Amino acid sequence: MGERNRLNILFITHYPGMYGANQSMCQLIIELRNNYKITPVVLLPSRGDICEFLEQNDIKYFVSHYYWWVNAEKGVYQYFLNWRKQIINLMRVKNLVRLVENEGIDLVYSNSVTINIGAFLSRKLKCPHIWHIRESLDSFHFKLSLGNFISKLFLKTAANKYILISDYLIDAYSKLLPADKIQRIYNGIDFNRINLKPEKRNHFFNMCMVGIISEQKNNMDALRALNILVNNSGFTNLRLHLIGGWKADYLELINTYIDENRLQEYVVFHGHTKDIDNLLSTMDLGLMCSRDEAFGRVTVEYMLHKIPVIASNSGANPELVKDDINGYLYSIYHPEELAGKIFTFIQSPEKCKQMGINAFYYGKSHFSSEQNTKEIYKVIKKMIH
Repeated sequence: MGERNRLNILFITHYPGMYGANQSMCQLIIELRNNYKITPVVLLPSRGDICEFLEQNDIKYFVSHYYWWVNAEKGVYQYFLNWRKQIINLMRVKNLVRLVENEGIDLVYSNSVTINIGAFLSRKLKCPHIWHIRESLDSFHFKLSLGNFISKLFLKTAANKYILISDYLIDAYSKLLPADKIQRIYNGIDFNRINLKPEKRNHFFNMCMVGIISEQKNNMDALRALNILVNNSGFTNLRLHLIGGWKADYLELINTYIDENRLQEYVVFHGHTKDIDNLLSTMDLGLMCSRDEAFGRVTVEYMLHKIPVIASNSGANPELVKDDINGYLYSIYHPEELAGKIFTFIQSPEKCKQMGINAFYYGKSHFSSEQNTKEIYKVIKKMIH
């Protein structure tokens, strides 16, 4: 065990950016360190935005490349290339062990299904391994590089515990993971982060979608609903805010649709922004139209800002959004139904406001980071005897 009665945990991430999975991991690391005597050490495959966060918070990290064990490619050449990457990973384990062996690691914690290097490191370091799976393979069209049969055999002993972030995800992995090692722990965000929602700054009804503009996030449902409200029903005092980066081919489809339906003045592109709190404080409604959402961190961000949520009845969305309590569910790919739900809120600002307050208290009682960290710490304690 680590010095001075502290546990030293090696957290392994699959990318160096600061999007959902790493935001969740960083919040977890800070709270484990502050509240539970954990000393975190982070392993990264390359340098990126997360390095700045780790340096600011005085968290030790190492950068050394390793490959994913999932891919979205097809074909014989790719098949052999994937195997080659796994062999290279195995050859790199010794170097990775050398990097961290003086840290007195008590437990290895993998933060994504996309990387399996943690399983090999934990064996070499002779310590337990927790594998936190935060994404569905299907939603990104990922395949396991070693094939399902070999991967399933590997996953039987690859971790002491698999933490999954929703019942939807547990169902999605039920044929791959050993059932007795699975535990569901919902993601959490810091509900103490902001105190007051400032007064709205304009007279528009502002609705937003946060996340990468992509087929998976299904922004097209929101645009089609907007088109129905503007061009069919004559509502002109509303704006749809798209907050996040984009996949180029899908953005082209979006822009074509906006042009064809003369929606330019009703859609605002914000791009990726680091100051999401100020932006969300001006919104009336949050949309989550995704297919196969593994949890929906953004949904909880909406709740934090006292914004009701309209979500598709897909993925884990129904686990977070309770119909007519903190928002509404609609049938995915049915924009006319979505438009109807939006109309309910436009028509009744008081209902919109009240459901936003409900959303805040529901989110705080179900998806707070303190709750998330406490549950994960219980799992960690069971691993360390």
